[in-house]
Order: sequence, then structure tokens, then C-alpha cells
Amino acid sequence: KAEYIFDLMAKFAEYGFNKSHSAAYAYIAYQTAYLKAHYPEYFMSALLTSEKNNTDNIAKYIEECNRINITVLPPDINDSFHDFAVAEKDGKKVIRFGFSAIKNVGDAAIENIIDVRKNDRFRNIFDFLERVDSRKVNKKVLESLIKSGCFDSLHNNRATLLNSLDILMDWSAKKSKGAQIKRVALFGAKEGQGNYPELIEAEKLNEDEILRYEKELLGFFISSNPMSRYQDFVKAIINATSEDISLGNDSEIILAGVPVAVRKTKTKKKETMAFVKFMDIKGTFEATVFPKLYEQKAELLDGNKLLIVIGNADPTTEKANVIVKDIIDGDKFLGYVKTIELILNDDSFSSMDKIKTILDRNNGDKPVFVKYIDRNGNKIYTIQTLCKVGVTSILVEALKKYNVFVRFSISKEEMR
Repeated sequence: KAEYIFDLMAKFAEYGFNKSHSAAYAYIAYQTAYLKAHYPEYFMSALLTSEKNNTDNIAKYIEECNRINITVLPPDINDSFHDFAVAEKDGKKVIRFGFSAIKNVGDAAIENIIDVRKNDRFRNIFDFLERVDSRKVNKKVLESLIKSGCFDSLHNNRATLLNSLDILMDWSAKKSKGAQIKRVALFGAKEGQGNYPELIEAEKLNEDEILRYEKELLGFFISSNPMSRYQDFVKAIINATSEDISLGNDSEIILAGVPVAVRKTKTKKKETMAFVKFMDIKGTFEATVFPKLYEQKAELLDGNKLLIVIGNADPTTEKANVIVKDIIDGDKFLGYVKTIELILNDDSFSSMDKIKTILDRNNGDKPVFVKYIDRNGNKIYTIQTLCKVGVTSILVEALKKYNVFVRFSISKEEMR
């Protein structure tokens, strides 16, 4: 089979990728590799800007930034520009999100904000409202800027600002007409700064609320990736990711992800089905959920929770797409685990005493199997041990420290 595949490649290369074409691509590959190696922040910033309208690629490139230790910061009212840009934070180069990626914030508003900021940074949200053009930076724009975190450096409570939107816009309108407002000062206003109205204090947004707003306005998550907290646990469950879904493969696949977009549609029978975009540990994938299953699982798709997606790759699409058989709440998934498999290598064996201690401390009812893999990746043997453990994400994280990869096998009958 390898020879057959290589012959096909060789035949294709005779015409499909001629030398002049190869040379041009090689030259571009060399240039971009050089730029990424020597100016990584600037290269990734330009790459993100070139794909700013493609949320799938943006998510993928932000993940690449994380991999090579480049911080991508949320938009900021004093530091962001129209597009992604390199900035300095704590003496280190970082990439700052651009205003143009925020929904409901148009070019006119962006140009006005950047223009009035040239001579002096904004001191607080009132200073901002006093200086910008309220016809361009209207209530909808201000709400989107607050929700996406643009004012976090000036005011650390988005919920208070959102609660006070009407007060802020009313104050702005009166200021633009030259009215004098005499109320209690906020932010420790000094003489000559003007008196500001009191805002309606509210409890800070929790992480899920922040992520929901980011998903709504940016199309993905920027302040944190909800998948990162599950990463080790997820690797023990899945047998595929968005990066390696095998098109045309009939075998059942198990993926894990957080729903980031749901597009509902009606079938010919007037039943509701959905096309769902999931974010996983490698990027994003699409999932087709047919009416019967959607009716049962619709509530799970309306949130930022980890979900286990079981199905088959759709061979009719170019993008990674799954025809879904079942969707399971990640929190409940552990109840369906039947056995646990520990995959050991030569490095793991030097820590067998510590591994045994971890298993003893996590006593439970799930049988443990041990698979030994040599340095070349060859499976040497699999044995069933006398140990039984309770399956938790803490167990997975503890074993990972000693180079033990964990794999769960699940009872699909119980899940059904």
C-alpha cells in the first residue's frame, strides 16, 4: 500500500507541482519561516490580521501563539488599534487584539477612538465619553466595548458599567450639549476633572459570563480557553481531534469540545436540527445534530460546558465535520467509564513506586489495565492488574507527572 501511495504521489508530481511552482513556494516558505523564527510576535500579529474575519483560523493561530509562548491580550481602549498589533507589557512583547474584530464596532467608531486618543490616553470611561463623537460611538458600540473587556484597565467591573449604560449615555448626551452635571465624584476625580455621576454597582461577572460575552462579540474565547482546564482529562477520553478527523473513515470517533456556535434549521418535516461548531484542544470542528437527538440535547448546546461528542466523520465535506450519534455532559461522562488503561514507557518504570502510591490513594471500582510501549512506539504487552481505582481528573493529572498516559474505555450501552 505504501508503494502504491508513493507511485500516485510521483505521478502527480510530474505535472501537478512543477519545479517553478515548487521553487516559488519554497522561497515563500523560507521567508515566512525566517520571520516566524526571528520576529515571532510581528509575524503572528500579521497572520492574525490577515485572517481576522475567519474565526476558525483566528482560534487556531491564537492556540499557536500560546504554544510558542506569545501572549495574546484582549482589546484595550488605550492600547488597541484597528487590527492586531504588537505591544509591550511588563517589558515583554505581546500581541494586542484589534478593535475591528469586535462585533458592532464599525470603522467610523474605531477611527474616532484612535484619533482622539493620539494626544492623551483615556483616564476613565467618562473622559472617554467626553472626548469621542457620540454619533459614532453610540450605546451599542459602548456596550460591545465594555463586554469585550476594552475598559478593564480603567474600571475592573464590567457588570457595573453594563448596569450603568443608560446613566453613562445620558451623562454623555448632556455633556455634549454643554450641560453642567453636579453629582458625587467617582474614580477619585481631582479638581478640574469634572463631577461624575454615581454608577450602579454590581457583582463582578464570573468566568462563564465573561466567556459568553467574548463568544458573542469576538466569535471565540480570548481571556481563557475553557478547554484548557480539561486538557489532560480530555486526552484520556478522545480518540480524535479537529486536526485528525479521518474523512471517509467509518469507525466511531469520540471528541470533546465546548460549543461556540449553534445554527438551527428546519427539515422538510418541519423538525429542528442544528449545525454546531465546537472548540476542542486543537481548534474547531463542525457537528451535525439531527432532529431527534437535538430535541434531547438542545439545552446542553446552550452554554460553555465541556461536551463529549460521539459520531462518525462525514465523508461528504472538506472541513472536519461529524455526524453526531450522541452528546454527553462532560461532568457526567465519568459515570460511563468501564475500565482505565495506563500506558507506560521506559521513563515511567523508574517511578513505579510513586505510580502505585497514586493508584492506592485513588481506590475505587474501575479495573486497571497496563500497556507497555517501547521507545519505538511498539506495544510490548497489555496486562490486567489487581488494582481498582476511582476515575477522576485529579488521578489523570497526578499520573501525567510520571509520564503515564491514561486512556478510558467506556460503556456505550449505558450511555445510550
